[in-house]
Formats: sequence, structure tokens, C-alpha cells
Amino acid sequence: MAAFGASAIVFRGVAMVKRQRETVMPNSPPNPKIAADGSLQFEVTDFSDARRALDEPPAGLEHARRLRPAAFQHRRRPPLPTDHALAGTTVEWILSLAPTTRPAQLADAIPRIANALAERWGDSQSASDYLNDLLIDRRGGRQGFPPAIKRELVGLHLLLRRNRARQPNV
Repeated sequence: MAAFGASAIVFRGVAMVKRQRETVMPNSPPNPKIAADGSLQFEVTDFSDARRALDEPPAGLEHARRLRPAAFQHRRRPPLPTDHALAGTTVEWILSLAPTTRPAQLADAIPRIANALAERWGDSQSASDYLNDLLIDRRGGRQGFPPAIKRELVGLHLLLRRNRARQPNV
């Protein structure tokens, strides 16, 4: 009974693949990997050939990448030498913060963002907007920050909000 059930599942799976193929690609040639009896055909190969096939990108992929750059590339600024080291003003800004709110993990891991945040810190609206852009995924599918860095960024955002609430409206 179990063997019959397994073969029925395989048969249904092959039938579903054939139906999908017919609806998605009605004029395409038949799939050479599925035999006329519905069984799957396998190609005999050795490990080195299989590894090489997995390591190489699919044909045409590199050409396609050159034709259409990623959608965000035109928005990215060119890299600067200060992207990989903290600026002096950033160190001063970090030291001006209370020890519990200093973004040590951020400064260590992503000095470019720490430098940009230090530049904007004098203008609370600009710093708040920048932190919102960092914390809110508007493009979808972004990886996000490691938890320790995200906690620091959220803490800085809360600090900005508290400081703004203390300032009288002018």
C-alpha cells in the first residue's frame, strides 16, 4: 500500500508539472527530463562536474547584470575614504553622548553610517529623518542591521525624540 501511495504521488506530481508547463508555456518543446512514461530521467555525472556546474553562474547571467544595473545603484553615492574610518567629529559626537547611548557597535561595524549620523545630529529633524530611513525598510527585502546595532539606532532615535520634546516650540 505504501509503495502504491508513493508512486501515485510521483505520478500526480509529474502530471501537475505537465499541466503547468502546458498552461505557462503552451508552445514550448516537451521537457527532455521527463520520459514518455512519466518517469524522471537522470544524467550520470561525477562530483567534479556537478560542483563545477553549481559554481558557475547560469549562462547569460553576467551579461544580464551588465545590461541592467541594480535599481538602487544610481541613488548610491560614490564611496569616500571616510566610509571605512570614523571622522574626528564623529568621535567627538560619540563622546558627547551619555555612555549608555553611545553607538559603539555601530561605530565599530559601520563607520560610514556613524559619520553620516554625526554630521546630521545638530539638526534634529535631519538626524531623525536619517534614522527613520535606516530603520524602516521602504524598498522591501532588505537584510537589516544586526540586533545590537539596531538597538543602538533605536536608542539614538528615542534620545532625539526626548530632546525634541524638552525643547520649547519656537
